[in-house]
Amino acid sequence: MYGTRLGGTWLRIVANSCCAVLLIVLATGCGGGGYSAPPPPPPPPPAAAATPAFFPVPGAYSQTSAGQMVTLTDGTSGATIYYTTDGSTPTTASTIYANPITIMATATVKAIATASGFSTSAVASGAYTLTPVGNGPTVAVVVTTDDQTRKLATQGSVSFSATSGGSAPGNHIYMDETEVYQPIEGFGASTTDTSMFDLYEIAKVKQPAQFTQAVSDLFTRQGNGIGLSFLRNPMGASDLARSVYSFDDNNGTADPTLANFSIGHDQADIIPFLLLAKAANPQIKIMANPWSPPGWMKTSASMIGGSLLTTMYDPFAQYFVKYIQAYKSAGITIDYVSLQNEPLFVPTSYPGMCMPAILPDSNANDCTSSTDQQTALFSHVLPALTNAGLATKVLVYDHNWDRGDYPQNVLENAASLSQIAGVAWHGYGGTPGVMTPIHNMFPTIGQYETEHSGFVTNADQASIDFPEIIQNMRNWARAFVKWSLSVDESQGPHTGGCGTCSPIAQVNSSTGNITYSIEYYTLGHFSKYVLSGANRVYSSNAQGIVTAAFVNPAPDNSRVLVAYNISSATQTFEVLWGTQTFTYTLPSLAAATFTWSGTQAAGTPAYTVSAKSQIQASSFNSTLGNNTPGNYQTWGLETELTTDTDGGYDVGFASDGNYAVYKNVDFGTGVTGVTARLACQQSPGNCGGTLDFHLDSTSGTVVASVTIPATGGFQTWQTTAPVTVSGASGVHDLYVVFKAPASGTTALGNVNWFKFN
Repeated sequence: MYGTRLGGTWLRIVANSCCAVLLIVLATGCGGGGYSAPPPPPPPPPAAAATPAFFPVPGAYSQTSAGQMVTLTDGTSGATIYYTTDGSTPTTASTIYANPITIMATATVKAIATASGFSTSAVASGAYTLTPVGNGPTVAVVVTTDDQTRKLATQGSVSFSATSGGSAPGNHIYMDETEVYQPIEGFGASTTDTSMFDLYEIAKVKQPAQFTQAVSDLFTRQGNGIGLSFLRNPMGASDLARSVYSFDDNNGTADPTLANFSIGHDQADIIPFLLLAKAANPQIKIMANPWSPPGWMKTSASMIGGSLLTTMYDPFAQYFVKYIQAYKSAGITIDYVSLQNEPLFVPTSYPGMCMPAILPDSNANDCTSSTDQQTALFSHVLPALTNAGLATKVLVYDHNWDRGDYPQNVLENAASLSQIAGVAWHGYGGTPGVMTPIHNMFPTIGQYETEHSGFVTNADQASIDFPEIIQNMRNWARAFVKWSLSVDESQGPHTGGCGTCSPIAQVNSSTGNITYSIEYYTLGHFSKYVLSGANRVYSSNAQGIVTAAFVNPAPDNSRVLVAYNISSATQTFEVLWGTQTFTYTLPSLAAATFTWSGTQAAGTPAYTVSAKSQIQASSFNSTLGNNTPGNYQTWGLETELTTDTDGGYDVGFASDGNYAVYKNVDFGTGVTGVTARLACQQSPGNCGGTLDFHLDSTSGTVVASVTIPATGGFQTWQTTAPVTVSGASGVHDLYVVFKAPASGTTALGNVNWFKFN
């Protein structure tokens, strides 16, 4: 026995040959007592490894003979994934995931993940429903997901099979290539002074191999190339330029004969780059337009502010002639010009000029001017182009969708439209839907979206791009053009102008490295697969899904369908093309481009739509109205993005008599009621009118009439109580007509969808 003292505690140790006993004697003060220390808490259990994720997402797919390939990923570094395909719960004795899983029949895949320092993850479960292998065309699929883990990523193909009939209710997308809309000229961006400096003078010098690859990536469809085919080339300085310049500054001294005109500035980098782009893609179309003519032509005596002097109409016209001729001499054809970028906005930090449509123009709230586009165009610019023997055509307006009256005013006063190719639109106000009534008024005139920049301040540019490009295509746009092709890491260099505009390609100003933004991929879903000369054809939208469909020209002849899940939930849909069909599932906010070869099987009709399915109002085949001269809003309905459940586009901007046509609606042996998803704001709108459902024409049998309620806002939605339907059976074209209440004939409300029962 031996002992020692630690503080106020005696430790007495008793030892023998078998064991040692430690006795702890607690020393206490007067009247003291004893205690024992609580045991320390157990350490927390290790965190669970991330739950494995599946791609493609669980859902329904039309398989090919190769089966459905499923990949598994895990967010925990170094994780090992174990899986089963028979629906049983996996363990660490199950198969280790190393390569994509091939599923040949309907199956439920389950997976867990383990990792050093982590406990086993929760079980991930994914059910895949596969239709039998079809004997129709094989459909190639590329996908971009909202988390950007997949960008234009090739997926397992699917196949068409014989349809069981599209008249059954379901989430269908109907594609009909016999109903043809506009030709497609291209997709692209602008060759600003900033973008050409970054690409040609920075990247080309510091990273010549990357630059050569970028030209291929941007303008060919080889490898990763996205095949851009429409470029907008500023005539002089824009809001992305290193300095304020024109092609005849002449130190501010008037030069009405343009004796000192020179495109020397563009010969440093813009023209050499354009020649490379045209060599890579000879089908490229080029549009040119000024942000301002030389300052001496203007009331402000500067390229910033002001308007065109009335004494300078002819020099202004010759400015275009000399520019087109100089570029032609350099080997570049200018296909289109517009007279003025954003003519109703006069910026204070970069070049711009006020140019209303007509004078007087009571709607020109953004600027007033003593000169107008109509006079400049018809009396001066068009005659100058003709006299010079130039084939370049003109696009009018070149500003936002919210002023449809502007191109209407210019075009309806034209003696001839032969030299006018179309209307140029920007995306900073209004809705692309306005292009449809303008098309209806002037059906020989094309619609072109010529500018909408992405912004580095946008949290999710992809969710802006996909629905916008699709909506443009559904509203007759022949081209969709982003803003600057390139900027550097600081969105420059530039003097004044936009400091937050995002590019297609970004060039590091120090290293010359080139990287691509998400806009490269969103645009690529169209530009890589929809060829110049393609035609948009009919496709419907579905619940949570918006689409655009195309047929490419010979000798390619491929079919293209772009679908975007605009909703916050995974969506499964069935594509019906003639007598064939395939099924696919897309995660929320993901886009897919489907391409295949073949010809749509003939049928009469080409498809039928179940009246008992939810028919998206934006799926109309056509729209018109009372067609009042001088009022484009009576020439059809407009689509716009909706904030309603599942997103998509609603149909509105309704005037009395405006209607939409939905072909081949199958009422079966008869229906008894109809409900509709409607929204209306009483002020400034006129609620209380009706949505009338006619068979086969606007004067055909009215089978139902739904009152449009005042819901408190044009995006405040209400599903109406069922309204009795009488006299609807069989297959008919359905005409849905807005009728006005006594309070007024415009702003009658919006419709998102309708459904018969």
